[in-house]
Amino acid sequence: MEHSSVILIVDDNPEFIHMTGTLLTRNGYEVRVADSGRQALSLLDREIPDLILLDIRMPEMDGLAVCRQIRENSRCEDTAILFITGEQDRASLEEGFRLGAQDYILKPCQPSELLARIRTHLQIINQTRELKAAYREMDQFCHSVSHDLKSPIQVMHQLLELLSVILKESANPLPEDADEVMERLFHKCSQAEAMIMRLLDFSRMTQLPCRPVPVDPEKIIRNAYNDLVLLEEGRIIHLTIEKLPSVCGDPVLLSQLFTNILSNSLKFTRNKPEAEIRVTSQVKKGQTAITITDNGAGFDMAYADRLFSVFERLHSSSEFEGTGVGLTIVKRIMLRHGGDVSIQSVPDEGTSLTLYFP
Repeated sequence: MEHSSVILIVDDNPEFIHMTGTLLTRNGYEVRVADSGRQALSLLDREIPDLILLDIRMPEMDGLAVCRQIRENSRCEDTAILFITGEQDRASLEEGFRLGAQDYILKPCQPSELLARIRTHLQIINQTRELKAAYREMDQFCHSVSHDLKSPIQVMHQLLELLSVILKESANPLPEDADEVMERLFHKCSQAEAMIMRLLDFSRMTQLPCRPVPVDPEKIIRNAYNDLVLLEEGRIIHLTIEKLPSVCGDPVLLSQLFTNILSNSLKFTRNKPEAEIRVTSQVKKGQTAITITDNGAGFDMAYADRLFSVFERLHSSSEFEGTGVGLTIVKRIMLRHGGDVSIQSVPDEGTSLTLYFP
């Protein structure tokens, strides 16, 4: 709620602190104050505010340096930062936004404008928290349902195997379509098991901690490929990896990410005489883009927006097996790294999937 929101004012001007603090207190906010950057950082060790009003121009430690350290504190990821400045220094403001500030206000502050901006950013914070809570509940529900369904499905599979043995040993003649019916039952049971396992994977990928470190993507890609290609006996597959730059990512999550992508490439090239998988990269505007291209079945780009939704499939199970969860996991992992993913494809020619790392 707005009236329980905590606002930290960081400014070396006592008069500004007094006037602004009084205004905010009268409007129902809890106010904390710091007259220097170091004092502000010290306060954050004890309490995390909902919003920080941060003066850019301060001696010893300016607002930009304070902002940088605040954004390095994972406990402050939901805290909004609004710069307070007496001049429109475009370079400083752009640097502030790059560091993670949300807005700025010019001195002298008009009370109505200040309150309106604070109210807007606090509403955004509350909505973001509610959305995160909803995602957590959804993930927990997904994990719970998947886990609860796993055991009954496995028991059904075992009972089917037992029934199959009993029927084969029976002295009574079986209907002509008995074998076909049993085969279909086994297939559907296996499909359900695979779907539940993928849901558990999806849930696990959203709950595992994300601890980014500098990693060599080529090493992760080759390890994932070497595991997957063991199941592709007799196929002609060419994997080409150009020199890739280091990226910052969680090794466990990235291993799952590249496993899902390569698994798709191997699956959708299965009908080609020779499979071609190429991994390239380029760096632009501070982002590293890694692209995985194959010469597989491809798809119509008119349906591309469905690809990253759970259980969405663009090919029938009779063409290619799958559950429709793999790319959803890829998307979620990239978002957890502060990145994104895009895809381009041409039917019968292949697909290019690009990962964008910050």
